[in-house]
Parts: sequence; C-alpha cells; structure tokens
Amino acid sequence: MIINEKLRKELASLEETSNAVLQNHSLTDLQIENFLRNLEKARYNILSEIKLYNKNVEFEYEKIKTIDNEYKAELKNEILKIYVPEVMPSYKNLKTHTHKRILLNIAEITKQFAGLFDNEVFIYIKVFDKILGWDIDNKMIKPIADALILSNVIKDDNMTKMFYCAKGEYSKEPHTEIYVFDSKNVNEFLENYSTKK
Repeated sequence: MIINEKLRKELASLEETSNAVLQNHSLTDLQIENFLRNLEKARYNILSEIKLYNKNVEFEYEKIKTIDNEYKAELKNEILKIYVPEVMPSYKNLKTHTHKRILLNIAEITKQFAGLFDNEVFIYIKVFDKILGWDIDNKMIKPIADALILSNVIKDDNMTKMFYCAKGEYSKEPHTEIYVFDSKNVNEFLENYSTKK
C-alpha cells in the first residue's frame, strides 16, 4: 500500500498523541477520554483511507483486510441477520466516530437487500461484550435503524414502521448480532430463539 499524504499525517498525529500519553505518568480522566476520542477518530480515518485504497486496487490479493471486512449480512427464512464484529458504542462515547463507522458498514453490507421490508419490522439486537454485569441500556443502538433506512432495507424507524428489543450477553469475543424481520413473526421468533442454547 502506498501511504498517501493524508494517511501519513493521520499516522504521524496518532504517533505524536500516543507518545505524549506514554511520557505522561499521571493522566486525568479527561486526558484519557480525549486520547481515546482522538484514537477512535484516527481509527475511523485510517480505515476510511484503507477502504478507498481497496476500491482502487486491481487484484483481490492486494486488498488490505480490516475489521470492516468482517461485517456480514444474510437473508434466511425471511429474517435478515447482520453480524457486527464489535460492540455497539455506549452513550457516554457519543463523541467518537465508532457509531458513524458502524452505521456506514451496516448500510454497505445490507444495500443488496434494499426494498426488503414494506411493513412494520421488529429488530432484535443482541450485544456481546467481555465484561460481566454491564448495562444494555447504556449501549447506543440508533446506528442500526439509521443504517437500515440508509440502505432502504426498511422504510422508516418511526413507531408505525419499527420496534426493537436489545439484549446483552457476556462473550470472550465482543460482537453484535442483529435480526430484522416482519413484525407479524415476532412471537414465533422469540419462542424459537429463546429455546436455543
């Protein structure tokens, strides 16, 4: 990969910020929060540059694999299942770029299913994190519905077109699973899903 000037500046800025944190032996919570925010911004920009690079390479083997490549969507038995290889961001981290990148990745992998749902849909969201006892209501799920509207999978996320449920679980491999289907099938789905181990 040829590192362009924009990516070079992003990497240099990340190095400078990281070195400043490493040399400081006593950081305040605000300094740590600012560093993590800048780290997420850099991550977003770097992944965006890699995505642009991948679009312009001639051969598949030249593409650089990133976490964005792990997003998946499949339709089976009228249920759209979406796999997000990371945990949904929490509300306290709204200033990061994570939610924007997740939104764009979900929209990208689901655009092949545009027009799939006209009726009211139910969205079942299962968030897996490697922390015990965390609160599901602290997770921001808004990027999911916004992405599905952007890809035209669902028409709207107002109260007449969508409702959802979110469940949190422990896992050594943090990720999010999303199931989207016609709301008339919600009882059958929940009965079947709750019996799975």
